[in-house]
Amino acid sequence: MMTDRRGRKTSSGGTGTAILLTIIFLILKLTNVIGWRWLWVFSPIWISASVAVGLGLLFFLVIGLILLAAIIGLMKEDSKAVETIKGMFRKKKE
Repeated sequence: MMTDRRGRKTSSGGTGTAILLTIIFLILKLTNVIGWRWLWVFSPIWISASVAVGLGLLFFLVIGLILLAAIIGLMKEDSKAVETIKGMFRKKKE
């Protein structure tokens, strides 16, 4: 736990842990303590990045499904909203 300027306790994000692990793995690799491939030395960074991207995609998928359900709910032929939308795209007669 860390504290901010006002003395309140704050928690750091998961990125700090990934960077810390990467630095530890990097030092161990450069001092020949571990014989890992470079892919695994930097794995905490790409794993945390892929989790963040995955969560972002999941968020947009859920929002998209909610919007799709709302659109399907509006698509009843007798809906006033559907008539309004159709009216916007009709050619106006002069």
